[in-house]
Amino acid sequence: MPSFTRRVPAQRTAAAGAGAGAGGATASTPATAAPSTNFEGTRPSSSAPGLRLLPSGIGSLDDLLGGGLPLGNVLTLLSPDPHTAWARLVARHVAAQGAVSRQRVIVLAERGDARAFVDGLPWVEGRDDAGSESETEGGADDGRTRIAWRYDRMAKFQTTVGSSNLAANTTIPADVRGHLESKGNIVYVDLPAGGDAVSGAIVALAAALEAPFDGVTRVAVPDLGGIEWGRLSSVDITRFLVSLRALLRPRAASAVVTLPPRLSASSPDSTPPSEWVTSVAWASDACLTLAGFGTDPTLAPVFAPAHGLLTLHSFPTTHHLLAPTTRHSTLLGVGGGAGSGGAGENNLGFRLKRKRFVVETVHLGIEGGSSERRTEPVQPVAGIVRPDRAQAKVGVEVEAVAEAEPVPPSAHSEQQPAAKPKKVRAKVRFGDEPEAPPAAHAHAHSHAHGHSHAHGHSHGAPRVEIRHDRPDLYEF
Repeated sequence: MPSFTRRVPAQRTAAAGAGAGAGGATASTPATAAPSTNFEGTRPSSSAPGLRLLPSGIGSLDDLLGGGLPLGNVLTLLSPDPHTAWARLVARHVAAQGAVSRQRVIVLAERGDARAFVDGLPWVEGRDDAGSESETEGGADDGRTRIAWRYDRMAKFQTTVGSSNLAANTTIPADVRGHLESKGNIVYVDLPAGGDAVSGAIVALAAALEAPFDGVTRVAVPDLGGIEWGRLSSVDITRFLVSLRALLRPRAASAVVTLPPRLSASSPDSTPPSEWVTSVAWASDACLTLAGFGTDPTLAPVFAPAHGLLTLHSFPTTHHLLAPTTRHSTLLGVGGGAGSGGAGENNLGFRLKRKRFVVETVHLGIEGGSSERRTEPVQPVAGIVRPDRAQAKVGVEVEAVAEAEPVPPSAHSEQQPAAKPKKVRAKVRFGDEPEAPPAAHAHAHSHAHGHSHAHGHSHGAPRVEIRHDRPDLYEF
């Protein structure tokens, strides 16, 4: 028997196992640890075991929220583009995920708007429609591409993370919606007709939350501050958000709120836009902006294939001093999450594929975002001379022979052959050698009958001087 091996009596092992079974505690699990309430359709937080997270229905959005939306939190979505409804689409995914998970969904809006909101909820695909995204949309391809064996096991470059069981091209069936409404899983709360709209909405929502339900509740407030709400000031909107947070904190419920485009871009009063977005972010637990390219079509080809840019203003920090997003998010890229470099915050965008809505990182192309091929010739780059460094200089002097002026032909000139032009001679200088003076004159004599001379003078013969930083890179 080796010296480092120790026998353990069988009686002690059996006693220890019996004690652990009776007491229910081990060295890694203390007896005082109480199990947290496991609600259906929730997941535990990786950094706070007692905190439950709600999936948003979009896997990439859950990554930005630190794994999901914590219970008792409010997520506010801003969409300043008036030509699109990206914030409403994300809010529908959050509500649809609750309906799929058999949770209660409360919609606070005017009756017609609330019914239209529920009718557009994305739903799970049937077996006949099941399938992956196409190759052009970034999904997996059933066919296998033939590549070199050394690259076969390398991971594929991806711009997003996570997955979703909801399909954007499928809406909730009418019979399923009626069944959920009859069972109380979908509840509509109307806005008050008169008086203070904010106070009346909070009271009506509190009454709906007090109704008995065994599970998690998701609250959806589409278009807070819209026409149905009347004329609300910036103080009224922030007061509603703070009151909603206080209402949801002690309950197993979370909320998603969207603002109309006019309130997503500017405040209803004279508050500056930057301060307005900051106040909304502070009044919410998590706030993000989905800026589509509808107002500026020139951005679409630059950031193709993205449909808009995403900006995070605040992160959920329940039971944390530091937001879990900064430590666990892969898309954000500032922490030590799997796949994140941790070098800095990534540029984020979103895209609606044929079946999925995803949040992904945005990268410019090789040509600076342009998808067109460059056909212009490349301009030559002049050499850079750095006088601050001691370097050798190479100079080349080219001596050219000036051509003589033409002389009318004569009998004497026909007998004498024409003089051959001289070859160009190159002189190379190294170091700090003095420059040789160029040839001042180049004579070309053409003797004709009567001793007539034709002199061709060339003052300042052309000289080419090329200097490089590296003499060894010079080519003759």
